[in-house]
Amino acid sequence: MVDINKYLNNLFSEYTDYILSPEDQKTAARDLKGFIIQKLTRKKFRKQKVFPNTLKDITEKIEKSIKENKPINFSIFFGGYKHFWNPSSPEVDWAEVFAFKFLTDWVSPIIAVYKPGVTFDFISEDLILEKMNNYSNESLDKYSQSFKTLLEKYNQNLPKNLKFNFIRLKDKFNQGKILKAVEEQLKKGYERWNSLSSEEQELELKRSKRSVIGENISRDKFVESRVVELAYYEVEAFPEFFGDYFNQSNIFLSFSFGLSPDNIDHWLVLGSTYASVVDFWIGRGILEERDNEFIHRIVSQEQYKKIKNDLKKVDVKITDLTLENFKNIELIKPEDWEKIIK
Repeated sequence: MVDINKYLNNLFSEYTDYILSPEDQKTAARDLKGFIIQKLTRKKFRKQKVFPNTLKDITEKIEKSIKENKPINFSIFFGGYKHFWNPSSPEVDWAEVFAFKFLTDWVSPIIAVYKPGVTFDFISEDLILEKMNNYSNESLDKYSQSFKTLLEKYNQNLPKNLKFNFIRLKDKFNQGKILKAVEEQLKKGYERWNSLSSEEQELELKRSKRSVIGENISRDKFVESRVVELAYYEVEAFPEFFGDYFNQSNIFLSFSFGLSPDNIDHWLVLGSTYASVVDFWIGRGILEERDNEFIHRIVSQEQYKKIKNDLKKVDVKITDLTLENFKNIELIKPEDWEKIIK
């Protein structure tokens, strides 16, 4: 039987080198760019086809990185909060760790052949959440601090050519100027909204209805949340804010967002783990025990409700990590996990 405490500690303390096959070595030596692209687009990691414009963008940026002998940079824009449904809220939990590990596995072949390596930028867009979804500044600060603490711990034993970075836009930009710019976009946003059919409006409100904190929330508030969200996307791309970042060599990644109509640029869509698509800041990390192995799962609110009474909570001690949500983990048996798909 696998020692769960040892297993979880090893997620932080051990990096498993990717073993290059003879064919890998030949391909990387002959066509490094092609080798990197092939490994980044493996089906077991992505959750959507690779669109032609996406492949072109990835190819050009990898070519530029190789030419300049610089790390390949991946950018992940995310909510910067723990969803209010989650018992872990407002801090990070095992979902974030499982996502880090999945991304580490994804780029491990590149780490093995490309000396400059890889960097990940996790970009927290929390500066709009108080207005958009009623999150308090206190809860957002707690998430941000816990995310930084976790990332520092995870980074400690990675190879020198792999680095995870955290960028909080709230710290980087003047929040007042951003909010003012968003306000200036709202008139145009409501005009667009009013031009939609009832069916189109309901489709767009799906995420807002899951995201706004409060009881007896009016439809007008859900509409406001959606209009503010889209206005913010417009504003963050302004040159005076984050626009220059989009013109660099960053390769943009997405998770469940990438499966939505909002992914108009067709950013590369990955799973959050091998077995999950739920965003790490939305879902809760649990382990499934199967055949003397552990499967990393990030569960949604609906999934958690179905299996909550079948979960077994196990106390653990992670070396040099005192965050509250890492003092235990929930386990589920395969037969209980099957309830989700029934």
